[in-house]
Amino acid sequence: MRLFLSLPWKILGLLSAFFLLVSVLITNSWINKNDQDFLALQKQLRDQDQRQLQVIDELLRNRVESWFEAFVHFQKNYGNNIEASAFFLGNEYEFLQLHWQINNLWLFDSQQKLYFSSNPQVPGELLSDVMQTFQQQRSQANVRCHPVCEQFFSIPLLLNQGEIAVLAVSNSLQETLAALNRATGADMAVLKMAGGQWSETPAKTLKIQPPLASTQQQLIDSLFTRMKSDTSVADVIRQGIRIENNQHAFLINMLPLEKSVQSSHFLIFIHDITESSQLHIAFQTKILWVSVTVICLSFIAFFVLTQRLQRRLLSITRSLPLLAEKRYSEFRQHQYISSYLFADEIDNLQESATLLSTELESLDNQIEHNTRELENIAMYDRLCGLPNRNMLNHLLKAAIAGLARNNKQLAVMFLDFDNFRKINDSHGHNIGDSFLIEAARRIKETIRDSDFACRFGGDEFVVVLQHQESQQGVTQVADKLLKRFHKPLHIVGQRFYVTTSIGIVITDNPQEQVEDLIRQADMAMYTSKDLGGDRYSLFTPEMYQRVIGRVQIENEMREAIDNNEICFALQPQIEISTGKLVGFEALIRWRHPQKGLIPPDEFIPVLENSENMIQLGYWGLKRAFTILSTMEELGFKNQRIAVNLSAVQLLDPNLLPFLKQQLIDFNRDGSQIELELTERTVVADIDTTLSIMAQLKQLGFTFSIDDFGTGYSSLAYLKQMPVNIIKIDRSFVSGMTENRADMQIVSSTIAMVQKLGMKVVAEGVETTAQLRMLQDMQCEIGQGYFISKPIMEYELYDLLPEKIKNGIWNNMDKL
Repeated sequence: MRLFLSLPWKILGLLSAFFLLVSVLITNSWINKNDQDFLALQKQLRDQDQRQLQVIDELLRNRVESWFEAFVHFQKNYGNNIEASAFFLGNEYEFLQLHWQINNLWLFDSQQKLYFSSNPQVPGELLSDVMQTFQQQRSQANVRCHPVCEQFFSIPLLLNQGEIAVLAVSNSLQETLAALNRATGADMAVLKMAGGQWSETPAKTLKIQPPLASTQQQLIDSLFTRMKSDTSVADVIRQGIRIENNQHAFLINMLPLEKSVQSSHFLIFIHDITESSQLHIAFQTKILWVSVTVICLSFIAFFVLTQRLQRRLLSITRSLPLLAEKRYSEFRQHQYISSYLFADEIDNLQESATLLSTELESLDNQIEHNTRELENIAMYDRLCGLPNRNMLNHLLKAAIAGLARNNKQLAVMFLDFDNFRKINDSHGHNIGDSFLIEAARRIKETIRDSDFACRFGGDEFVVVLQHQESQQGVTQVADKLLKRFHKPLHIVGQRFYVTTSIGIVITDNPQEQVEDLIRQADMAMYTSKDLGGDRYSLFTPEMYQRVIGRVQIENEMREAIDNNEICFALQPQIEISTGKLVGFEALIRWRHPQKGLIPPDEFIPVLENSENMIQLGYWGLKRAFTILSTMEELGFKNQRIAVNLSAVQLLDPNLLPFLKQQLIDFNRDGSQIELELTERTVVADIDTTLSIMAQLKQLGFTFSIDDFGTGYSSLAYLKQMPVNIIKIDRSFVSGMTENRADMQIVSSTIAMVQKLGMKVVAEGVETTAQLRMLQDMQCEIGQGYFISKPIMEYELYDLLPEKIKNGIWNNMDKL
């Protein structure tokens, strides 16, 4: 038997627990808010340090630029050319060292030749700064620590007759650090990381770079001793770190000095935040005391208030059993204890209880009625009025069981509207719902009373045809459904033309499973969609095997790249007028360990619009850079590789950063990579495509349109795009020697494209006659089996010396 506890005491306990919980939550919120304010102060200091570093760095750079612009102006007494500038800098170098704290000077002419140097050793990174200064015509500023941290400035100088030179300057960081100390009030030092990643290197292992005052050295050593060993450099850079030391609180912020992705030198800021920390702790202590006091006073108040509440609740408790016994009149005559002054919730409860007896019978009847309605809702679609998926399972299971009692067949049709989503997107879901209601009506009118149609979900419907004699009768119904939707649907004064895709499965097996029939009909429906829609398809076992094959290819492709099963076959492209090799088209190949060489037509369509396609595209781009580097090492320079770029790859937000990084990693010109796009890829999202192409064009990449003439071929789009090359499809080239229409198409395309300032590549050149005809049409570039079949990458490097003589491919010089 359970122990009895009076309800008022339970209420008192619950209210006390609730108020305690609320007090704890509010106190915790206050404390968290206080912590957030404190963290915001720390973040403000971090942001301030970063802004001050940027501002002071910019001021110093502007000052150095102004100094040297003034010097260049005054050096006109010597002359206004590169030799005079070098002579002037040589005379003034000691003055610059003494008064401007300049460490070294280098002067480069427009050919990046070194004309003057205060230090014979020129840092490698400085040459990169100089090259960028020439390219961008504006100054560059970087901090580098090899081994001492210095600021490097590269400043363009305009000499006589428009000649441009670049003056490179290095000076110490001491002036920057002094200005930062005055601006932020923080102690500072330069730290060095021995090596490794920021996220893996403990911050306490960083080494201090001299020179440093002894007091600063002691402070930093003391703080780093108290720093946790698992605190990484990345943690300190991202959010700083607070350390308590000798009853003082310090905030340590850290900023990378170098602009490289993994800088090994950092500038550390140490702020004394003792006063803010003490105020923070004092405020939290005060909050805790207030919370404890409120909880105690509330508990006492609750105890006093619940005594009368106990008597009133006991009165209600004695009367409630009368309802269970259905003694409603006695229940309503019971006398209750009311509150003194104002009515409260218990009074409302007493009034509600008196009404409860009169409502119980009507409530039971209502529950019975609602139960019947819920059963109806659960089995029928509320929009179309057709049976829903639940009812479909029930009806179809009964229909399958009926096959055992007759020799007839059962057919399941899975129907889906082609491009229905455009109706919702263009006209709204209300119009889409009206469309589905009208579509359901047409479907229901097309079938017999013995058959039934269900709404499976969205714009998908399932039709079950019972007692079928033959397949012909089923296909006749499918034809009727297709023709019924060839007529426009009139919705709210608008006409909609839609087509349907139907999948059909027929069975006479009473052991068949409902889920299997619907899945097979669904597979057949998607086969109809793949064939263009507006048709029906009967399910065959091959459809299931195709689905299994697609899944298998997707799974195997995830490992194919890591296992080096993917490679390129490279087809040479030659300059038709000279026979000179100008580049290659990279064709993807899959060398499967069990299945052998799998052609692209078998796996590329499966991977389209998937993550595997994006991964394969990035592999191909990086592989093209690797091939160019290898060929250059073998002496074959200035070649170009054309790589196909899919629509999903082009619109991927990581494409632009990836290609920028490859240019840096391989130190290569982007013009050696030709990005091939199809016409369908380009017009899929023309505005986004044009924006991305413009950004890639600025990096030096070139673009070509592949299989020109087989897609949209819109000149309006072609004029907008920054395309360099148009590739004529092989279907036109192969037929131009026998078919005058193909010859006119090729000739007109070449003339049109060349007038637009683009080059033309003819694909599929297979005979001498075709090559000579293209030469007469002044087509620039050709590729095909007549020139060379695609060469596997692992064979290319050995074949190149045999195939190329004096830059000419094979015997092209004899044409």
